[in-house]
Amino acid sequence: MLYEEARKALLKCVLRLYQKGLVQLNSGNVSVRVSDEHLVITPTGISYDDMSEEDLVIIDLNGGPVEGKHKPSSETPMHTTVYKNIHEVKAIAHTHSPFALAFATVGRSIPVISTEGLAVRGPIPVADYACPGTEAQGWAAIKAMKGPPYVMGTLLKNHGVLVTGANLSHAYSIACRIEMAAKVFFLALQIGEPDILTDDQIKEIRTAYLRK
Repeated sequence: MLYEEARKALLKCVLRLYQKGLVQLNSGNVSVRVSDEHLVITPTGISYDDMSEEDLVIIDLNGGPVEGKHKPSSETPMHTTVYKNIHEVKAIAHTHSPFALAFATVGRSIPVISTEGLAVRGPIPVADYACPGTEAQGWAAIKAMKGPPYVMGTLLKNHGVLVTGANLSHAYSIACRIEMAAKVFFLALQIGEPDILTDDQIKEIRTAYLRK
């Protein structure tokens, strides 16, 4: 039952990302921790518009197969590396959302110019380049996210975006906010030089939100 519910929630998250255009065809991948030892992750090579709950794969924290008829995502080493080293992470989404990917390709971080950045907990960093499909990509993401401050996601140099969450809905939300932050920053750069929120302004906004 645990795996069944996790598969259902994971497929819902994947389809929401697909409908938003944050993943396309079979690019990107999503996973969720179902226990201290096991994850559910999207399979490799299957388009999202053809994916079903039965296609999702159960693996252990070393990437070994537990249950499923397909091979897990080619980015499994990145996911498992993050889970093993940031224990509070319960869900991961790796997207190829176009505006964020554009900044990732030029190695430019996204500053906090609106409240979208506050949801991520700060400027969105760029992880050092590492080969996709490797543990090195996971370590690069960890290094970038640990800040300070620890942020909920990072741009992957020349690759895309990795976000973490307390659950799948949280990871989905962070992925959407990163793409919105990237889009707003890109559009603002077409008009002029965006004003970056100061540390004092960020503290003031956070205090105001906490009062509500």
